[in-house]
Amino acid sequence: METKKPQARDKCFIDTTVYEVCPSNCKSVIAQNPWGGRLKSECIAIEKLRAFMNSENSFSVAISAFQQASPHFIEEFARKSKGSLDLIRYFLNISDQKDINEITSAFSNRTLLSIIELDLQNFSKMSNEKNRAKLENNYFKSKNSLFWNFVSSKKICNFIHFLMKEKEESSLAAQFLLVLPPEIISQLENYANLSDEDEKTLYHALGDGIYELPLKSPKIYQHLLELFKDDLEIFFILQTMEELVKRKAMIINTTEIIISGYKKHGYALSFQAIYSELYGMEIELIVEILGQLRERNILTLSEKNSLQRLFESGGIDFIKGIKTEILGK
Repeated sequence: METKKPQARDKCFIDTTVYEVCPSNCKSVIAQNPWGGRLKSECIAIEKLRAFMNSENSFSVAISAFQQASPHFIEEFARKSKGSLDLIRYFLNISDQKDINEITSAFSNRTLLSIIELDLQNFSKMSNEKNRAKLENNYFKSKNSLFWNFVSSKKICNFIHFLMKEKEESSLAAQFLLVLPPEIISQLENYANLSDEDEKTLYHALGDGIYELPLKSPKIYQHLLELFKDDLEIFFILQTMEELVKRKAMIINTTEIIISGYKKHGYALSFQAIYSELYGMEIELIVEILGQLRERNILTLSEKNSLQRLFESGGIDFIKGIKTEILGK
């Protein structure tokens, strides 16, 4: 690659050229500087990204510009063309959680919607699927949507409100319930500032997925019963789920208690906490809770299987052996 001779806008205030990697601490230093606003105006990150799109720059320079530029500059660049939007979408998917959170929090809802629209277009071409509803339902199964897992819940709730109120995109908005944590879902009407009718429209858009909501977030169960008390079909099915929801709530609550103890006391006490917390419960519940602890990386697969055998056998000798094996690590 032939390097061009730097021109007036080919250097920033610290004399880094368009063809050089941004310092890894540039953004943080500027943020702490009283002259930060003025220094930002001298940033040439956008020029670096533009040069990359024109095959005049390296990937390492472009990604450093993305990571160090002001989110507002990145959004401005994303709006320039379909190609620039696609580049920003790609960089979001390969960035770490902190960068994703900071950048998307500053993005407007319209820019985020533009990213989704582009993703759906690309997904449609790859899958040869033309049905919009099917594309939306499968959006969070695609790799292009991975960055949404690290967008703040506050931003997602704001985006849901935008889709419901300004765009009347209830089907698309409903898909974002898949990436919200249970504690947010249970109070969505407050976090997303939705009326009862808005909520009913949103949950209706889930189709049969509405019955998965109380299993993901048991605390929303009573609220759903109240919302759909006049919809006999949904209300009846929800009523039949009461015991299932209670069991799910027990699994979630017990899992969180164990994780809380793990974080507080560390590994040495985790085995004792798990055993004392689960002792006496139905084996089916224990197996599900151990599975949750495995998914949350509290237990290794070996530890999970050993504990499961412990509870299934209940033998004192087996308990002693497993305890020695786990605590002796």
